[in-house]
Amino acid sequence: MGPILVTLTSLLVIVTHVALVRATDCHPGCRCVSSSIHCCESERYFQVPIAASDNITTLSLSRCPRFIITKQSIWNLKSLEDLSLRRTPVAYIDAQAFGDLPRLKTLILNELNLSVSNIHPLAFNDLPIQQLELRGNNLRLIPRQMFHGLKNLRILDLSRNMITTIHDSAFQSLSMLTVLNLEANGLTSVTPLWFQPLFNSSSSLRIDVMGNNLTNECRFRGIELTENRWFMKSLFPNDSLAASVNLVPRCTPPTFSQGFQEVYVTEGTSMTVPCTVKGLPRPTLTWLLPTGFEVNQNISSDGKLTLLLAKPSDSGLYACVAINSEGSSVSLVKLSVLSSAWTALTLTLMVTDSPKKKASFVLLIVFILLLSAVLFFVLGYISRLVYKLAKKQTSDDFEFSRFVDTPNILPVPENPQPMPHV
Repeated sequence: MGPILVTLTSLLVIVTHVALVRATDCHPGCRCVSSSIHCCESERYFQVPIAASDNITTLSLSRCPRFIITKQSIWNLKSLEDLSLRRTPVAYIDAQAFGDLPRLKTLILNELNLSVSNIHPLAFNDLPIQQLELRGNNLRLIPRQMFHGLKNLRILDLSRNMITTIHDSAFQSLSMLTVLNLEANGLTSVTPLWFQPLFNSSSSLRIDVMGNNLTNECRFRGIELTENRWFMKSLFPNDSLAASVNLVPRCTPPTFSQGFQEVYVTEGTSMTVPCTVKGLPRPTLTWLLPTGFEVNQNISSDGKLTLLLAKPSDSGLYACVAINSEGSSVSLVKLSVLSSAWTALTLTLMVTDSPKKKASFVLLIVFILLLSAVLFFVLGYISRLVYKLAKKQTSDDFEFSRFVDTPNILPVPENPQPMPHV
């Protein structure tokens, strides 16, 4: 009995020692369980880069301090398959930040306050992942190259963002995709042109668009084509009137009737600048000041900008930006506020809103300049003629000959005597 007790005691000591060694080897601020690491859940201290043994397959980070994700952030985790990062303010995701994780299958980046501005365009390119979640972030735009090369991706979750625009062909590389979750975004239309040319009628893709404000104003682009009939079958829910090809016009991006205007106004005058745009669904309009800041007041429901009591400091280049689900467009307005000294020249507001009016104004200025030049020439000619006549008249009246051949007034003596010396 004694030897058995001694053996059991020794085994217990060895197991305890191994456990303590593993606990000591765990990354600071993290909790290690078998082949998993869980960081920041109950620890305030967190250190980057994250280093661990090469047999770790799961890494979970939740409520961590703000940091930047680069290749150096996650070190020596060649066996990592599942990476989850939640509720952490990520400053930036660098290019190929997950490129040194060759076995990565699941990448979850939920509620990180991410937008296109703090995600490098190549951050996700060519990863071997099968599932990518970007739920609950601040994405407004999905660019064309964002998911390039994700040939194994089956599930893409973009729900609960603020997405209003997805570029054509943004999902064209996702040939294995079976679930696209776009729930609770700001989309007003959808189109199969996001996926072309890899998808066809045999596709088993499910596209969740619940919680968006899909329009009934226009027909989704591309759905009338025979090869895109699979798309409407993939939508969930599939109850939009815009699916009817014959009842509504096609959705179109914003277009301005005039891309540039020149506006002149006298100091102290109030004015209104229109922003006329076409597009379906109806575009939303935003005015930007010359400083680049957005105008938050004095804008009517139809997009007109009102400027009260204009000052010279208000002069500059204004931009009217129109955006809908099909694209965006910009119209520029160059505003010149003239001081009071120019009031006589600019009696009323002059907006050169058409080529004909602008050409007429230019011709008027040219005519005034030519007329001034002719008058100057005539006055110069008349002045020169008067000068010549006056000079001739003066020459005729002046008798210079009376000073010529005039006899001596005093007679000269015949025998002059020298003056005596004193």
